[in-house]
Amino acid sequence: MITQEIVPISFTQSAQEQIRAIIEDKKLPEFYGLRVGLKGAACGASFLLGFDTRTDHDDQFTVADIPVYVDRRHLMYVIGLTIDFDAEGEGFVFQPKA
Repeated sequence: MITQEIVPISFTQSAQEQIRAIIEDKKLPEFYGLRVGLKGAACGASFLLGFDTRTDHDDQFTVADIPVYVDRRHLMYVIGLTIDFDAEGEGFVFQPKA
């Protein structure tokens, strides 16, 4: 039986470059990863992004050699999410699956 890991999140090239630059600039330890999740609930929810350590409640994925942590409670909301970086001032932009 062959199993394949499904990675629920993707990054654009500009987002990958910015995330790697932050990791290098902040000299984050290797056990830190990028946390992607939600803040708030229902219609008022917004995506959050930050660097953190893994917890027992997280699923871990590797996206473009970047460790990504997602709380299992948030997983269904981030499936299909693309994260972009807009250097013109918006910063990180979250593009949910349509």
